[in-house]
Amino acid sequence: MNITILPYRPGTAEPLVYTPAEVRAQVALLRTPDRSRYPELAGYTRHELYEDCSGGGGLYLAARMARTLRLQPGDIVLDLGCGKGAASIFLARHFGVRVIGVDLWTAAADLDQKFTARGYRDHITPLHLDVTAELPFAENYFDAVFSMNSFSFYGDNAAFIRRLMRYVKPGGQLCIGGQVLTAEFTAEQLQHPPLVYAFRLPPPADGVDIFADDFSKHHTPDWWRDLFASSGVLRVDYCEMLEDADVLYEEMVRDEHEHNTDPFDVAASLAQMAWKRDHAPRMSLFVLTAARNSCA
Repeated sequence: MNITILPYRPGTAEPLVYTPAEVRAQVALLRTPDRSRYPELAGYTRHELYEDCSGGGGLYLAARMARTLRLQPGDIVLDLGCGKGAASIFLARHFGVRVIGVDLWTAAADLDQKFTARGYRDHITPLHLDVTAELPFAENYFDAVFSMNSFSFYGDNAAFIRRLMRYVKPGGQLCIGGQVLTAEFTAEQLQHPPLVYAFRLPPPADGVDIFADDFSKHHTPDWWRDLFASSGVLRVDYCEMLEDADVLYEEMVRDEHEHNTDPFDVAASLAQMAWKRDHAPRMSLFVLTAARNSCA
């Protein structure tokens, strides 16, 4: 069955059509990351690296984020926008930390069932919360905040960052990782975004404006660095794009194709990969880690 990618705004671009043969041919050319660079992930199958992870990078991204943190056994970590809990389990498993996983879209009961089944019920507490509202934690409570593939949806302003960091100990860290742009969208692109960033999702989500709700919220690493610095409460210690981001995206797409988890996303991702060979901005992955100022 062919997969057709339609523009969100009718008439703004010609639809893209991928046949099953075209998808198979392109997937066969996708690369595989160098696992030797990720000793933290020894023993994981490829599918386990992406299963229950939303957005690009999977547990590869979680590993790169964790390397920038000063985590010690017993530390209390807020997994902000924890999704289906894959990163929470990764942190508890590899660092012996206590995790509070907060998410708006995943039921806490479902997460609790998963953490119990995996043997981490005593290490991870799931909560169903809107992170943009006041959080039910004591000030100076957390040693670190970890936010993978979610911060851009709610954290793109200094006021939120200042409010969030009240819950982190002086000297504690905030680490975000996820999609980033290699350049900001131009004024023309914001007005008329490329189809690969402004397509219509399949029903029942076909009413979602994918560009306004997702891609337009991403920025360059420098943009995020400036935002964190402007908050007045953070010292940026690390801000880098992942040099193997393209390969991580490619392996994620291969995994989705092999497990038939989201054929539409496979086609859309292949379209983005083809587009970015000759156009900008490209989507990449980055990690930014900052520490709360002692006097903040």
